[in-house]
Amino acid sequence: MDQGIIEVVTGAEAAVYIQTHSVIKKRVPKKYRTAELDIKLRKERTKLEAKIQSDARKAGVPTPIIREVNGFDITMERVEGQPVSLVINETIAEQIGEVLCTLHSAGIAHGDPTTRNMIVSNTRIYLIDFGLASYDRSLEARGVDVHVFFQSLEALHENYRALKKAFLAGYGKKCQDVEQVISKVEEIKGRGRYL
Repeated sequence: MDQGIIEVVTGAEAAVYIQTHSVIKKRVPKKYRTAELDIKLRKERTKLEAKIQSDARKAGVPTPIIREVNGFDITMERVEGQPVSLVINETIAEQIGEVLCTLHSAGIAHGDPTTRNMIVSNTRIYLIDFGLASYDRSLEARGVDVHVFFQSLEALHENYRALKKAFLAGYGKKCQDVEQVISKVEEIKGRGRYL
């Protein structure tokens, strides 16, 4: 690995490296799959992730700009800022509601919209890590996204009730069916283990 590149984290799906102006996400091999299948699936998933992230940006959702997709690697813009998990307040929660509604209105479900997968930069909320994202307009997919976001609030933030209320105010500004989404979230929550 070149000097000047720092490995930030290795997760179940990818390793992330930071350069001065770029982030490189490398999708890691899965040893339980045959090599041929693993290569095929990782390449397909890498391309799909980059396409969904680019389409989200075109729809008006702040995301890092994709610079290059090469095999299992996505090179993208490095967004300077703070993770939402460290700085969230009611104003930010309301903005997140608007951003997530914009994403959903474009027919995209993020899959993992936790406060750790969002960055505040110059008062804008950027969504990052589209590794679990999909093209899905269903109420179920939207409800799962909102449920995951609410779970991340409850796990990390003492004032989660006020943050949830602010989020829903923001979501409702752009998405008229916010009540249906809330009902779906309650249904998902009632299932216990929902995935």
